[in-house]
Parts: sequence; structure tokens; C-alpha cells
Amino acid sequence: MAKTYKVALFSPKATSPFWTLVANFAEEAATDLGMEFRLYDAKMNQYRMIRQVQEAVSGPNKVDAVVFQNFKTFAPQFIEIAEKVGVTAFLFNSGLDEKQRKMMGIPREKYKYWIGEMLPDDEGTSSKIVNYLIEEAKSKAKVASDGKVHVVGISGIVSDASSVVRVNGLKKVVPKRGRPDATLRQIVPSDWSKEEGKTKFLKLMDRYPEATVVWTASYRGANGILEGIKEKKLVPGKDIFVNTLILNAEALKAVKSGDFTVTAGGHYIEGAWVMVLLYDYFHGIDFVKTSTQMKSPMAVITKKNVDLYLSKVTKKNFSKENMKKIDFTRYSKKYHPELKQYQFDFDSVLIQL
Repeated sequence: MAKTYKVALFSPKATSPFWTLVANFAEEAATDLGMEFRLYDAKMNQYRMIRQVQEAVSGPNKVDAVVFQNFKTFAPQFIEIAEKVGVTAFLFNSGLDEKQRKMMGIPREKYKYWIGEMLPDDEGTSSKIVNYLIEEAKSKAKVASDGKVHVVGISGIVSDASSVVRVNGLKKVVPKRGRPDATLRQIVPSDWSKEEGKTKFLKLMDRYPEATVVWTASYRGANGILEGIKEKKLVPGKDIFVNTLILNAEALKAVKSGDFTVTAGGHYIEGAWVMVLLYDYFHGIDFVKTSTQMKSPMAVITKKNVDLYLSKVTKKNFSKENMKKIDFTRYSKKYHPELKQYQFDFDSVLIQL
């Protein structure tokens, strides 16, 4: 009789909308693949999560794999707990900071049982967003007197890893190393809030009145920028072009109306992709030849494809019952040996709902 593999996912706060989706998608994938899924809720307490990891990897009914994020920078401890008892560990959603990376290395370098990590492609997504914003500004002839599109940016907290990576994506496009038709005037940090997003935007526009693209790393900040645009009697999508960074019904409606030019998100499906990788790994199909460090693609939504998302990203569609329509075995190389590479495509999941 074939072994039933047991996988535990550790959630910082299982009741939050984001983490509810992470868990539901992951559970559906595990169920499709014939694995036993266990969810642990740390309730925002990192010491509770340590105890939960220790519990999961102990005793006669211990799990075969633990899946976790770098919750309050405690991932190294989770990795070490799993290593000591020989349980497979997988890091996802948020990665190690620079200091931790120097200490821990990459998966399988210093720790045999830490087999992989999957993080959102924040950098690549950020680059796609700013490229699209610039193209839209050019299409509406919103260029400065020097013939270039002037770009300003509002990041998050300077030390925040996700903000740093998103800023890197912006800098890859403008100024010198990227597009010759655009100029990055300034990037200013914020505390991620709506209020500070608005304040920083208004100051930037006073300083750079020819700027027509406003890039932001934060969906809350984006909502403040939108308020600032309207306060200045400008029209979003015509006079000035701004993104947000979330995939929910509110953001999608704002893209449809033209308030936001582009948004991105959907990385709550990462847990499901990790289940596919673990299932294949346990069945002798190792992803090591590709990489132990993977980037999960985020969906980029504009007016061109927003209708698909508006019709699919709903509470009803994302209910646990409705998710049973999704066939996650189609993404597995064990189930489908003809797959040359993993095709982790969020749109292909939405179409099944």
C-alpha cells in the first residue's frame, strides 16, 4: 500500500483573508494529490509557532514536511528544528534577510532537509508594472518637456525586505540601466500607510510637476496617492498613471474604472505550488535540477485582462467548496511525466473556477 505523506503548513494568522486563501488553496492541492494536510495557526505569536513546529515533527504521527514563512525572522529556527529530526522543510512567501542568508546559505547548501524555497517574484512584477505605466503615459502623450516620461516612486519602509526587492525592480527599468525614454526623478520611503502615501505624493508632485507616472510598493499607499491625485484636480489614467499592488475585488474595480492603471497579486496560491513540488519530491521527482530557489509569478492585471479576474476573484468562487473544481494534479510531473517544466500559472487555476 502506498504511503500517505503528511504535510504541515504554519500560518501566522489563519483567520486573515490572505492566509485563509493560502491555506485553502494548499489544502485543496494536498487533497488532490493524496496527501494529508495539517494547518497550524500561530495567532501572530512566533513562540507558539516554534512549539507547533516541534509538535508537528515529533512522535509516531509526525509529518513528513513542514512549510512556513520567515515569520518574525524565525525561519532559521524552524529550519534547524526540522533538520535535527530529519523532516523535510520548505520556506515560502517571505524569505531570509541578508544577515540570515549569510548564516543559513541557500536550501541544501548547509541544511540537507531544507530542500527549497518559493518566494513571490516581487522584483520581476515591479519591473512589469513600471514598464506598463510608462507605456500608458506615452500612449496618452504624457511626457515631459525633455521628451521623456518622468517617474516618481513611493516605497515602503526602507529596511523592509519586500520594499527593497520591489524598488530593485523599479530601478532595473529606469533610469540609466533600463529605458532611455523614461527618467526616475526620486524614490521616497513611506510607512506603507494610506495617509503617508498621500502626503508623499503631494510633495513629490510639487517638486516634480512634470511627473506623470507614480510607482508605489504598497496598496494602502496607492489608495492615498489616488486621493492626492483627485485633490490636485488631476484625472487618474489620463493625466497621471499609478499602480496598486493587491489582487482583490476593490483593486480590480479600480483598474476597470481607470483609477489604477495596473495591479498585481495572487501569490496566495504559492502554498498550492509548494504542495505539488513536495508531492513530486516524495515520489522521486526532484526539482533540484531547475533550482532550489523559485520565484512564483504574480498575476499582472490591466484593463486588457481585468474582466477575467473580476468574474473569478469573488468570495463565492474562492470558497473551499468551489475550490474542489480545481485539479491540481495537472501541475504535477508525477501525474504528468510529459511536463518538461512546472507551469505554475494562476490564470489557469482561475479558469477552472
